[in-house]
Amino acid sequence: MACGRPRPPLCNVQADVSSPGSVSPSIVRVIAACILQLRAATSLALCILPLLVATSLAACILPLLVATFILHAPPTCSAQVVINEVLYDPDGSDSGHEFVELMNCGASGVLLTGWVLETGNGASPDDWTVEWIGGDLDYLDPGAIFLIGESDVVPAPDYETPLDLQNGPDAVRLTDGSNVMDLVGWGEPLFQGYYEGSPAEDAASGNSLARIPDCYDHDANDLDFSPSVPTPGYRNALEHDLSIRILHTGRVILETDDPVRIECRIENVGSVPVEAGSALLRLFVDALSLPAAAEIVNEDLAPRDTLMMSLIWNSPSAGYHTARVALDHGEDDNTDDNTAVTSFTVGRAGGLVALNEIMHSPADGATEWLELVSVSGETLNLAGWMIGDDTDASVITPVSPGVTILLPPDGFIVVARDPELVVTTVPVVDSEHWEALSVNDHVALLDEFGTPIDIVVYSKNWGGEKGISLERVRPEMPSGDANNWGGCVAPEGGTPGRTNSIHIARLPSDGRLTVSPNPFTPDGDGRDDRTVIHFDIPVARATIRLTVFDLKGRVRAVLKDLVATSGRHELIWNGTDDNDTTLPSGLYVLLLEAIDARAGVIVRAKAAVALVR
Repeated sequence: MACGRPRPPLCNVQADVSSPGSVSPSIVRVIAACILQLRAATSLALCILPLLVATSLAACILPLLVATFILHAPPTCSAQVVINEVLYDPDGSDSGHEFVELMNCGASGVLLTGWVLETGNGASPDDWTVEWIGGDLDYLDPGAIFLIGESDVVPAPDYETPLDLQNGPDAVRLTDGSNVMDLVGWGEPLFQGYYEGSPAEDAASGNSLARIPDCYDHDANDLDFSPSVPTPGYRNALEHDLSIRILHTGRVILETDDPVRIECRIENVGSVPVEAGSALLRLFVDALSLPAAAEIVNEDLAPRDTLMMSLIWNSPSAGYHTARVALDHGEDDNTDDNTAVTSFTVGRAGGLVALNEIMHSPADGATEWLELVSVSGETLNLAGWMIGDDTDASVITPVSPGVTILLPPDGFIVVARDPELVVTTVPVVDSEHWEALSVNDHVALLDEFGTPIDIVVYSKNWGGEKGISLERVRPEMPSGDANNWGGCVAPEGGTPGRTNSIHIARLPSDGRLTVSPNPFTPDGDGRDDRTVIHFDIPVARATIRLTVFDLKGRVRAVLKDLVATSGRHELIWNGTDDNDTTLPSGLYVLLLEAIDARAGVIVRAKAAVALVR
């Protein structure tokens, strides 16, 4: 109900004039009740004035009435009592635990004598059952709660009675005996007359429907009520409570050169307004103790108001990152909802866990599976992580419920369509809804927030066939490089939970340009078909050109011509020239040039590699 809605008299009892000069018991009760409401001067006048005409009490009551008007100016808003919380489907058996909570949201006390609480049967129109009638001494102070409930409700109700509350569609109605003062309906479909605006969402078992914050009332049940943890006899919301939520960017790999923008949604879930400038929003990236960004909450927030804010990290580094947003509000009564976490990937996926082997075409009687390998150097909890394709994903689940999925450093985990059919010594897990694999497919590994950890878009030309898995040469190298993949050459056709059969180990480097294995044999047998070229860049930013020459000085292939940052890099060469034709056996020279636009060529390194067919 809106605060300014007209109210009927709180006391609606006619004077007993059958015996002039006498006072009937009903009049005595009315006067006593009205005296309890000295702050409600308007209601007091409406109750007492009819009695002054019919009784000899005028001389006694008039001074009291005058004093009341002098001492207590009429409030700007008449008292309002609302249905503040309803529990109709407790956990377990409903019997003994149902309740309805009334709250006085006005500035004046209210006498509930003659008020009626009814439950509505949503299966038929206008079918109401009386559950409670207010007694002579049922009175609500401003901000007070009146609890009507069954015998096992804790704390003990102000009025104990069996209730006939049902799951939606259903309703509860509060009247003053003749006028509807509040109405709450839930569930669909629901007949007209059982709700205000639109029905509230049907709460799950164990949850109540509650106004959050208390007294929040816009004459629309779907807006005013939310499923909540039951709080019988207590406020549904704290006075000071700001909450923060991060709007995740989804399956987006952010550009390396762009600032990272974290979008946040702040909501005042407390019952009092929050002033502009009284809260601070900070962004922490990874395990750093100093914030990467901070912003002051610069707008007033009334209860239930929301505010969108952005925090910007201007100098992101490439790779996978975690982000924690902290909302600092000195008066906050609940700090549990003042932090939120998410993740994001800059540059390209990888560097944490790699999709290392794919069995997309199993032999008859076998099953599809994926192998994950850790490349982070730390133990990872994969709870909530997902496997999917370019549109859908499902959560990785342990075969035995309740088991934590841990991936140790350099360790393996296999995700299988039918875990019982995979022979391996490492853990094998399931997924909620397995997406069938094909010879040309898109496989995505996502963390619990939906951030890409690794993505492989492969084709049948990459390798693998019926009964033979598709293996990764080096998990640290890009997953989108076709040269980094090939068919398994192990006799069993797959190596789930073991080092891949075509894996090339990284050898220690003693210079700026090294090659391993050397020699290599790109003859298609799956063994040493590729070589890994390692090189170091000693400047912050340079254009890299890596060229292959034969011994006559002719250019046979340009392997790289791109912008790279400083540090160590590597790429895979499969022995082909610029026309994708495998070069003949022989000795070849690799020339590395790092070119700075201002300084010219600043690094030049050579290495010889033997190609044997």
